[in-house]
Amino acid sequence: MNKPDCKYGADCYQQNPVHKEKFAHPVKSVAENSTVQAVTSNSGNMEIKKRSMESLNQQLEDIKRYKRLKSPEKDSCYSEGKDCSYEYHDLTRQRYAVPKVPMSIGILRDIYDSQIEFSQQAEYKELCNEPKKFIKHKFLVLMPPCFEDLWQFCQVQSLKTQIKPEETFLQFGLKLVGPYDVLAGKFDRAKVHEPGDYLRHWRFFYDPPEFQTIIVQQNSGVHYGYWRDNPDNTDGLVAWNDVKKGCEFLIVGENIFDAILHFLGNYASVTPFNKKKISDMKKLLIDWAQSNDIALKCCEKQKSRKAQIVSKTFHKVGLVVPYDRKTHIGYRPLLESDEKIRAILSKFENLNRFENNLEYQELMRELQPIITAADLATDECDFGTVLELALDFFCSGVKSLHEVMNWQQMSVISERSLNLHWTSSALV
Repeated sequence: MNKPDCKYGADCYQQNPVHKEKFAHPVKSVAENSTVQAVTSNSGNMEIKKRSMESLNQQLEDIKRYKRLKSPEKDSCYSEGKDCSYEYHDLTRQRYAVPKVPMSIGILRDIYDSQIEFSQQAEYKELCNEPKKFIKHKFLVLMPPCFEDLWQFCQVQSLKTQIKPEETFLQFGLKLVGPYDVLAGKFDRAKVHEPGDYLRHWRFFYDPPEFQTIIVQQNSGVHYGYWRDNPDNTDGLVAWNDVKKGCEFLIVGENIFDAILHFLGNYASVTPFNKKKISDMKKLLIDWAQSNDIALKCCEKQKSRKAQIVSKTFHKVGLVVPYDRKTHIGYRPLLESDEKIRAILSKFENLNRFENNLEYQELMRELQPIITAADLATDECDFGTVLELALDFFCSGVKSLHEVMNWQQMSVISERSLNLHWTSSALV
């Protein structure tokens, strides 16, 4: 039976058997068959290359979708995640995103972003093996000698009690946190962080940039930390604050051992069952300090710092900035007294600037002369004045004042003149 010719002839691409039976197709020559085989072979190679390219593109997409884990202090897989909810006591400060470096859109960004990501991760893993460098690189500070001395004490106790070093004082409600989390290995499993996370790690609501929390009392606002007037200071002055009571701090000693003894003597909950344990721990700390030439309850560094204070500040510890007492350059008093400024700032409490904008603007007219005078002081190299005003705003805890200060200007002043390059990050 004669079949009708296929309209595509020898070039027909149909492989359906029903089509082959229904229509007639001319037989190709040997040359044509070899050509078809070559084309088929080339098509196979192209298909392999296409799949390889798709696989590569998929890998790039996976890289671009790479997600960072949460900060250790907020990750539920860490033990401190269970008791960090009280850290701010329902008080929150705005978290400012770190600005990204603008890059051209296209294939270069896809390549460089992934390279930077993995480069940072490799650097992070390397730093985890060197705690000192990690703390300096991420927390931007040097730790005093007593920081490691206490960790060594805790390691010795850990061998005796089989308790983790960071939990040595947990039986008294006290916990080592902050940079001690680095020594405890709690950052080892974390991915690369947004830079500000390290400066906010265990930072309480009223903690100024000069303060770094290292010990906390569980389920309370009581915490201890190092007080530095510049990031490279290693004097080891230790301050105390109870965030539930406000922004006032108190320097309690010149090393971390003073801080723990201060807690055991003033804030530890004493019962007939733990009275002897507290007494024994005090003795262990004192003996360790004496055997390692660590002086307890000294005042020399505190007296030296007190002589450098230029103003009291709201947090009561005082402000220390570079100040030439001969030329009186570096600081001048604010236009109004602390009492007057405190009275003005108290009017901003519970004021919603968006719902009561007219009232807010009226209060700002009262505050504006003080801000203007601080700006003029900055122009004349009295940089400490505007820093004092910013700290007053910060310690007031009034959220509507967060945008009043020019934080970019504050950052420049801090880096250039006060060597507090972390002020603007921590203040907000």
